[in-house]
Amino acid sequence: MGASSDFYKKFIALSLLCGSAVSGQTAAFAQMPLQVAQRSASQTAQYGLLFVNPTIGADSGNGSEQTPLKTITQALRVVQPNTIIVLSPGTYSAETGETFPLQLKPGTTIKGEPRDRGQNVIIKGSGFFLSRSFARQNVTIVGANQAGLTGVTVSNPNSQGYGLWVESTSPVVSDNTFTANGHDGVSVVGSSAPILRNNYFYQNGANGITIYGTSRPELQENIFEKTGFGINIAQNAAPRIVGNRITQNKDGIVVQGKARPILRNNVVDGNDRDGMVAIAESRPNLGTATDPGNNTFLDNGQFDINSKASSQTIPTFGNQIVSTKTSGKLDFLGTALGSDSAIAPPTGVASSIGVGQPFPRSQSPRISIPTVVNASSWSRINSAPDTQKTPLFSRPAATSAARLPALKPIATQIQIASPTSNPQPSLFNRQSSTAGAIEIPVPPPESGSVASAPTIPPILSSSPIAMSNSQGVLPVPAGDAPIGNVGTLPTVPVWQTARNSSDSPPALPSRATALGLRYRVVVEAISDREQARVKAIVPGAFMVSSRGRALVQAGAFGEQAKANELLQILTSQGLKASIEPL
Repeated sequence: MGASSDFYKKFIALSLLCGSAVSGQTAAFAQMPLQVAQRSASQTAQYGLLFVNPTIGADSGNGSEQTPLKTITQALRVVQPNTIIVLSPGTYSAETGETFPLQLKPGTTIKGEPRDRGQNVIIKGSGFFLSRSFARQNVTIVGANQAGLTGVTVSNPNSQGYGLWVESTSPVVSDNTFTANGHDGVSVVGSSAPILRNNYFYQNGANGITIYGTSRPELQENIFEKTGFGINIAQNAAPRIVGNRITQNKDGIVVQGKARPILRNNVVDGNDRDGMVAIAESRPNLGTATDPGNNTFLDNGQFDINSKASSQTIPTFGNQIVSTKTSGKLDFLGTALGSDSAIAPPTGVASSIGVGQPFPRSQSPRISIPTVVNASSWSRINSAPDTQKTPLFSRPAATSAARLPALKPIATQIQIASPTSNPQPSLFNRQSSTAGAIEIPVPPPESGSVASAPTIPPILSSSPIAMSNSQGVLPVPAGDAPIGNVGTLPTVPVWQTARNSSDSPPALPSRATALGLRYRVVVEAISDREQARVKAIVPGAFMVSSRGRALVQAGAFGEQAKANELLQILTSQGLKASIEPL
């Protein structure tokens, strides 16, 4: 059996035994040095608990339930594999001693309260992370192979902040809330293959989740609500998106580059503009004659599916959709060649995850923890429904409840394999507390059966983003701002929530007002090399000074959507760009 199957079997086995460990059976702790409670599901494996409490804990403690640590930072510093870091309710921030970004560890799970998606367990903060793909980024949590994150709320207040950054790693991320992140709730880049299940993405700045590179994550039964783009897929990414709800965003799903996502059993409703947008050479698979999509597109403002800017024919067989609300080349009859039937592993994914092994098809109802296991070695266990869920967020006014998944959780039966002694993350439930609560809308998980998982399309060879020559940018006389468009870039804008900044520069001369310019895109480019990189993308860029800072102004626009297009191009090249109002 492969490493991937072993990993997920151990993941589920550990989640089962932890319920008793937190229900009062945790008396056996060594005093010093630092020890963790040990529990075993068999003679071959033991698992530890390391407790953290931001209110009464102390980093000089031993991490027991009686003398918890104070910070997640310290817990990650001393944690051993096969350990769950158990977070008490409260806010974990720089004010309580955290150092960001928090970097997850292999074989370790950070666990708050999965039953309400971490409404009372808040991780809030930001710090710089040097990405191999996108240079320096502002991040709250960095993922790791064979790591787990469950039952927490993640918030990065920085205007360019990311809640969780996953780069060429494959953690399991389940039952969390990602909200109030300045840029994205989650960013998946490089050659990543994480599983994200039953998470709630709410009111993030630019995107709920962005998927880049040759990544092929599994997005299962998440909710993406009230953000710019709910899901943004680019480059050669090939995610599998099953059973999600994407609602009330600016655009629901945006597919760019040569991306090849597969979408099954999703509800895409009530988005301001388009339910799904496909541009360039992207080819989302919404259903074929042999594998119908069963997606529901409903009440989106402009189009349910807008692929007029894509050069590809989009497989769109077997969905609930109004054909008059579509644009582009769509195959509703299932006659297009099914070229998306095979999967090759993305290069560079850590071998310990075993991503070369195909994910088996699911044959059971939705469960509350992410699993990918081999059915032949399972043992049976019942999982009772949780009846203490908070109310669902408000739906769009015109949504038809009859065409959406049921909202009540259901009892399920899953198959569990015995654990082994290798490192793995884990999930388990415990009683929650209302101490330190903040008001975050927390919907219960969507229920209903998940369809059999289709195979994932072949991943195209990875290549750098082809940048336009920016010939459409008007020449800029000295001291004046670039005006107009951003060259031959696609006209589909990248939405980002407008923000007020106390560091906004002084107003430009009246010429900007006369020309109707309202936003400018600037880049923090201190070195000559960085300035040259900006000018290679936008030849008309020039130096400006704002509140004592030397910046490169790359463009000025009357529409924020156009400014956001240029912003995304610059940030995708690792440049620290931002939009400032004029």
